[in-house]
Amino acid sequence: MIKTILVATDGSEHAKKALALASDLGAKYNARLVLVHVLLTNARAETLRTLATRRGLSKDQRDLLENYEIDFHREVAAAGAAVGFVTVPPPRELVKAIGRQIMDRAEKAATKAGVKKVVMHTVEGDPAEAILELAASSKASMIIMGSRGLSDFKGLLLGSISHKVSAQAECTCVTVK
Repeated sequence: MIKTILVATDGSEHAKKALALASDLGAKYNARLVLVHVLLTNARAETLRTLATRRGLSKDQRDLLENYEIDFHREVAAAGAAVGFVTVPPPRELVKAIGRQIMDRAEKAATKAGVKKVVMHTVEGDPAEAILELAASSKASMIIMGSRGLSDFKGLLLGSISHKVSAQAECTCVTVK
């Protein structure tokens, strides 16, 4: 029997599809839906701009979103150094604000689909490990996640999060394309 469904979301299209399936099952089986978002601490500015709802950010956060990479490159250039292609880690405050938006949208979608019990967790760290730990601690019957999220080329080299989770999870895993 399906009692608890953990669904990981990063705001990507595959994650939205995973959430839709998890919400449908959660509503049909009256299961508790555990939403988890691992903070996007390594995301590029373009990715964050795509995910952010600007009107939900303060003016300072919107300015930060638009300028933190440019400001970093200016500071490095002013110090006389050269910067090649490098991902500038986004400010923590910004990542947390966008994470809240992603979770709020996910919660609204789940409740709109008829899920009555929704629990939300925003965590930091290695996404696969965080998902596995939360699945164990919440006694998840099932994990549903997108087959491809927001990860970059590095993800192709190191193996996908969904592959790691499905290989190590103690419960049923569903990967959504």
